[in-house]
Amino acid sequence: MTTASDKTLDRIRGYLAIAEHPNTGTEEAETFRERAYALMAKYGIERAHLAAAGQITDELASWGLVVNGTHQAEQIQLLAAVVNARTCRVLSWRVDGQTFLMVSGYQSDLDAVQMLYASLALQMAKEVKTVTRTGRKSIATIRKSFMLGFASRVGEKLREANKTAAAEAPTASTGRSTELVLRDRRAAVDDYFNRQTPNTRASKGPKIGDSHAFLAGRDAGDRSDIGGSARLGRSGQRAINA
Repeated sequence: MTTASDKTLDRIRGYLAIAEHPNTGTEEAETFRERAYALMAKYGIERAHLAAAGQITDELASWGLVVNGTHQAEQIQLLAAVVNARTCRVLSWRVDGQTFLMVSGYQSDLDAVQMLYASLALQMAKEVKTVTRTGRKSIATIRKSFMLGFASRVGEKLREANKTAAAEAPTASTGRSTELVLRDRRAAVDDYFNRQTPNTRASKGPKIGDSHAFLAGRDAGDRSDIGGSARLGRSGQRAINA
């Protein structure tokens, strides 16, 4: 039996399939990407209301992954951009040259984070390969700055979509506003995260070494989409490490 949530996710994947098809024009592709962002934001808010009303089960949980090779700091920034837009928290630590990451949040949000990160990591890997050296900065510095710009703009787009969806969401049958539902959800995630990871502290992100490359990365982030289920798992990690 196909549920309403399955149908919504299928619609999102359908929009993305059109946007990614080689015969789709640039403007049309952007239109369908924006529809996918908007629909995913609306879907997330609907799930939050249903969970708050006790109509569905949405448990707090954690998801772990490992990144290695080059550009680990930039991969963390991309994941953080996605995580912050999905009412989740992320912890990172390094062991023997590898970065271990643990994302905590409600299961529906964790599912979205996995899909978004896997897809966006592939897109970032594809875009950064087109970057060439100009001026006196090293290619490594330029590419790092480009990826930071990409992550920055992606995070903004996701938050913009969430803000619009929250403003347009109707008041639930329980009478609770979206603002209150999301605030309580965030508080629950923070409490769960702090209990799972006591004695941790916030860390600073990497510095931008080239402003022009950073802005070019933001332009690439403007062209990004959120990917489909076929690209879940470790594929995004492998692409960025290549």
